[in-house]
Amino acid sequence: MYIEISRYTDRLKDVYERLDSAYDELALKYDGFSCNGCEKVCCDRVFIHFTLIEHFHLLEGFRKLSPEKRESVLERAEEYNRGFSETAHPEENFRMLCPLCEENRCILYPYRPLLCRVYGLPGVLRKQTGEPLGFPGCWRFQDLHGEVSEPLDRTAFFSEVAGIEKELREKLTYFQRYRKTVAQMILDEKRKDGLIMRTYDFFEGY
Repeated sequence: MYIEISRYTDRLKDVYERLDSAYDELALKYDGFSCNGCEKVCCDRVFIHFTLIEHFHLLEGFRKLSPEKRESVLERAEEYNRGFSETAHPEENFRMLCPLCEENRCILYPYRPLLCRVYGLPGVLRKQTGEPLGFPGCWRFQDLHGEVSEPLDRTAFFSEVAGIEKELREKLTYFQRYRKTVAQMILDEKRKDGLIMRTYDFFEGY
């Protein structure tokens, strides 16, 4: 099936830009909160991602790396995935730096998924019932600011991404479950039986 993936990733980028602006605006209200100067690296936490559209967007960035850099990332992704697979309840118990992290920086920062973008500041996500789910912020934010009354409302941004994802899946007639770490996303580049996008307008792998 041939589709123009950029029709969907371009819309995702627009959501990301607006989310980043909202994040930065709120961070200013908390003394310009940022990761700078933090002695811990939160990129060793396990984040599970659930969307094909973010998978495609991340791989778009991955393919812009040099061949040598891609190979280095793939090696780290293999190591990460082995540790993840061998750990009981890995989301709670496994800790290893994301394979995209070098010198405490993400080498695909503009392409990072939603969960990476919202991490740090306290947030709220409202269910369809209106019930709020609260997120307290990272340990450093809590240490500096404690409980706050103005979290980042993630609802509209997450809803927009869900809408783009729904359209993409319907176009691809792809309705199977998607649940992967960044390492697993990257490793699909070399797995013939994985979710593979060989060019920007070609989808194959199911």
